[in-house]
Amino acid sequence: MNMAVAYLTDGGEMDGKTNKYIVDHYELFPAVTAESKKNAASQVDASITSKHLFKNIKPYIDKMVEVNGYVVQIQEEEIEIGTVAEIHILDDNGNSIIGEYMNSTGDILDGDVVTMRGVPTIQYSFDNIGGGTTNAILLTVSTIKKSQ
Repeated sequence: MNMAVAYLTDGGEMDGKTNKYIVDHYELFPAVTAESKKNAASQVDASITSKHLFKNIKPYIDKMVEVNGYVVQIQEEEIEIGTVAEIHILDDNGNSIIGEYMNSTGDILDGDVVTMRGVPTIQYSFDNIGGGTTNAILLTVSTIKKSQ
């Protein structure tokens, strides 16, 4: 994941606390069994919102969070270790959250509303198509689910 962070954020680095959380909970990234999904849900700190993350991500880089939002763009790529998905959502506060999920997202498409659970990994920015800059949180995703 360290290499993915550097690639996606144009040279950014994952904090050691985030890396330790992911390694210590490796069975949750991704959580694909019913038991691991239940475990991921139990790890979520529901008091943490995207507003907290955008104010200061540092206190939350080793916590499981849950975010909901509208899928702006979703892409999957096959690499030598399997399928990797990148999911860009806008939440109810208009914040951009980019999820990196080490699995297929199934029938989730642009325009769907999803819930992602994961660990906030890094805050970064990128050029957007309107000519400005978008501030975003990169989330290492444990689970993703399409809302009904």
